[in-house]
Amino acid sequence: LKMLQVQMQKLQEDNRTIKEENKTLHAEKPKRKQRANAHDELSVHEETISIYARKYGMMIEMFPSSDLLNKRLPDSPTPFDSTDRYATASTQESAFLDELYRHFPTLLHKVMESSYFSDLVMKSIPDARANEIKKLRGVAGDIFDLPSKYFTNTSYDRANVPEIQRLLGVMSSTNLAYKTFPPVLFPELKEDRSLKTVFGNWLLLARILKASLHGITSLHHASSGRGAHTNSMKWSVQQVMPGCIAWAAVLAIFLLSPDTEFSSAGIGKRSTISYKDLFFTYKKVLVTKWKTKRVVQIVTNIDHYIFKAAQLSALDSAVHEDFTNTIDHALAALDMESSDDGSETAADVTGPGTPTAA
Repeated sequence: LKMLQVQMQKLQEDNRTIKEENKTLHAEKPKRKQRANAHDELSVHEETISIYARKYGMMIEMFPSSDLLNKRLPDSPTPFDSTDRYATASTQESAFLDELYRHFPTLLHKVMESSYFSDLVMKSIPDARANEIKKLRGVAGDIFDLPSKYFTNTSYDRANVPEIQRLLGVMSSTNLAYKTFPPVLFPELKEDRSLKTVFGNWLLLARILKASLHGITSLHHASSGRGAHTNSMKWSVQQVMPGCIAWAAVLAIFLLSPDTEFSSAGIGKRSTISYKDLFFTYKKVLVTKWKTKRVVQIVTNIDHYIFKAAQLSALDSAVHEDFTNTIDHALAALDMESSDDGSETAADVTGPGTPTAA
């Protein structure tokens, strides 16, 4: 009898334990359902976020800050295209958020403060960039008018190639001091310390962007860029922006450099070039000078080469060549004019201060 009483007491205790566990499970059930629903709500936007993130990384911001990606848009943000954008760290952050929220569609704004959003964006950008670099290596010889073997073989000793040294402004392979604004960014490789003619080598930048937006075959054949799988079609891109011109300039330097991989940190392993700093500096110059006559002309040239000239048939190639010559003459004429916005040296745009939004 005593043994039965002990067993009965044990069963009662077990029953109480089970009841307590059931209460806990019942209480947590709505929370688990909420968490599952929250994840489902985010994951349903995965493809849309990825598409816009890939476009964002090429067209707008090459090195976004993961911390800023989760911040809420201020009530009165600094306009992303304002010349005051780079006045202070605060205006940089505000303009970054203005540009971010303008880029991603409204339907995503409610999920943009989640870590799911920032994690996906920070993964999509380097993945897309690696894919573009792989494509560009295959046609880099045509882009730079150099032997393709310099680029298709990632381990090729580019540091010792005289033509590449000239493009990067490097004196010798033993003294690899890379410039922020190398000759490759200037027309006829003529450096200008005032930066008045920087990005004047617009055709090189246009080739890089055209290959990335319309596909590598567009460099050799007339193409409307309307193929279903081209970036220009997927992203509905019809004109260039400061971010993508800066992106093209950075990739031009990377392709010429001895680096074999583009690290997510933005520092060249072999060259020690800070591609992150280059992008910030180039975009800053372009944003602040976007409405000057010279930059307007450069942007017009690039847009025509990528989006207008792509629609020309093979029979119109001679007309396109004449137009390109006209563009070059127009830029040369601008060089003869006194600067309408004042001269600016490399030191002025690469001064102290760590970029907040890059």
